Parts: sequence; C-alpha cells; structure tokens
Amino acid sequence: MKAGTDAAAHVGDLVPAVETALGHPVDVLRHVHCESIDYDAFLAHRQVARISGTAVAGAAHQEWSLIEKTTAGPALAVPYLTRNAVRELRAYTSGLLDHLGAHVLAPSVYDASVGEDGMIVLRLEEVRHDGRRPLDAETLLEAARDLGGLAGRWHGRVPADPWLFDGWIDRHSQREAMRDGLSVLRRRHPSAVARLGDRLRAGERLIAEQPRVRELLQSLPQTLCHHDAVGANVFRSRGGTVLIDWESVGPGAVGADLASLLFSSVRRGDAMASVVVPLLDDAVEAYTTAAREQDASLSASKVRLGFDAAVALRWKLIVDVARGLDRDEPARRGSLPDEPPETATAELIELCDVLLSCASRAWDARTG
Repeated sequence: MKAGTDAAAHVGDLVPAVETALGHPVDVLRHVHCESIDYDAFLAHRQVARISGTAVAGAAHQEWSLIEKTTAGPALAVPYLTRNAVRELRAYTSGLLDHLGAHVLAPSVYDASVGEDGMIVLRLEEVRHDGRRPLDAETLLEAARDLGGLAGRWHGRVPADPWLFDGWIDRHSQREAMRDGLSVLRRRHPSAVARLGDRLRAGERLIAEQPRVRELLQSLPQTLCHHDAVGANVFRSRGGTVLIDWESVGPGAVGADLASLLFSSVRRGDAMASVVVPLLDDAVEAYTTAAREQDASLSASKVRLGFDAAVALRWKLIVDVARGLDRDEPARRGSLPDEPPETATAELIELCDVLLSCASRAWDARTG
C-alpha cells in the first residue's frame, strides 16, 4: 500500500484485522486508503499509518479504520528499534495490557505478526482524544489520577518477564553525555548566563548527583510503568486514560510515569508550562490519592519523592537550553513546530526551574 492512494491491491492481509475490529466476517474491503503518520522521524525503518476503508458483508457496507505500526527486521532496523518493537509485541500478545485496570487502557490489538525477516506488524485500534492538544489542566489531572491508580494496582507485583524494560534510569540519566554536559554548563557563555544565571551552577551539581538519584529511585516502591506517558501518548477516551506506544513498559519507581506526564510533556510541547506549573501539587495529590486507594501501604511521601527524583533524572534539559543559547539556535519543541522560538525558550527555562525545584526537594528528603 502506498500512502494517499486507493490501495486496492495487497489488502487481503488486512481482512483478519478488520473482521476483529468490526466483530464479524467481511466479504471484501473496498476504498482502502493509507495515510502516513509522522512518528520517530529520526529513526529509519519504522512506519506508522492510519488505514481506513469500507467493509462489505452481504448487502451491508461499514466504514472502518485502524493504526498499522511496522518495524523492519534486525537486518535493517537498529537494535534499539527492534528491541522496542519486540517488547511492544510481547506486551500486546501476552495479555498484560488487557488487565491494566484502574482506568488506564491500551488500544485493542486487531492483528499482530512477525515476518520471516523479523518485520513486526501491529494493527491496532485507532484511538481518538476527547480533548484539546496541548493537554489542558483537566486532562492532565485526570491522567495523573489514572496513572496513580495504575501505580497502586501494580505496586509490588510487577511481572518478572525478561522482555520488560528495566533501563529507564539509564535512558534518562544519560551517563555517556555527562562530560559534554558539564563542559557546556561551565563555558558560561554570556547568552546562557544572561538567561539562566545560577541555574548553570545548579545544573552542574545535578549532574554530579545523578548516581545518588539512581540509588534513591531504586530504593523506592516499585510498580509497573508505561515509561513514556507524555502528552502525545495520552488520550482521554472510553471513560479513562488510553496510553499508546507501549514500547518501554516495565518496572519503575512510583511517580515515574507522573514525571513523564508533567515534565516531559512540557519539554516536547505536549503541554504548556503555564498550565502544568500551577497544578503540579494538585496532580501529585491526585496521583497519590488514586495510588493509595489501590494500595494503602504506599505513603504520600514516597510517591512525592518518586516523582521528584524521576524529574531530577532529566538534567539534560538545562544543558540543551544552555547549548542553544550559546549557539544562538532558535528553541523548538517537537510537538509545536510553529511555536515562536522565544515562547519555546521561555517555556523551557520555566521547566528548568521545575527540574531544579524537584531535584532540591528530592535531595532534602533523602538527607533529612
């Protein structure tokens, strides 16, 4: 199938997925249309598309649509991509995502296959978001509550399957980038000093503290996490929070998904700092309350500490802002490509303050 065409050919393999989606057999598929969706544009050999058409069953004609996610086999795709694709395939086919509970849902899987060359194809429910983007305050609070319910339900009972992702701390702490990050912060370029001031020195300390942040997160209560619960992957639908892209599902500290929702969403442009910052405490409370409703053994202080420490892993934000100011590069957030650079810069600097506040609170809690 080619995007943007009436793909009358090569549609036979779609029939099982469409029949599952509609819940009954079909005779033929007509007017099949494939529309590419921009996803992981920086990684080759991954394609995501919305496929739609008309299903004919006897005299009945019924419209349908689904999302097709294709990852090339290991001969083409990089190991990072293939590992993620295998993990998501396992997540859907293991039944794990069918029983998340606590108002967190995954898209329905209509069909999943692995080719002889290792190509993985997932055909999934197309989820529609009942709300605005960037995410508004109401959606963020509802998602925080639902993620808290997920954390409470799975606290202390995370599956031990070897395919689950356990490298989330390494992914965010980026030890391989620390030396370069310190050199950027110590450069003290006049443009960076003018906009960031004492944040540069605080960023140096935060990099130095990363091993202790890791120890802290590993000592906290563990649960099942999505690990990429940023706004672009959050949908209000079916009376709950539907999360897409389960490539990083695995164990993590309570509060870790909330850090993705509130912090990483702003960094990407999936939410605005002007919306997130005023509701931070309310969102943490909503998450905590829902988590404790599922498991009263979780303390509010440990949940807050998990959130703060998970945010503290994201030290690289300050480095990236400083580097952009040094080079006079226009700031940009991926989900808002048309955002004025000065607005993006202001949003990211405000987010730097959130980062440093969370890190300071986590450090005080650890040493107190």
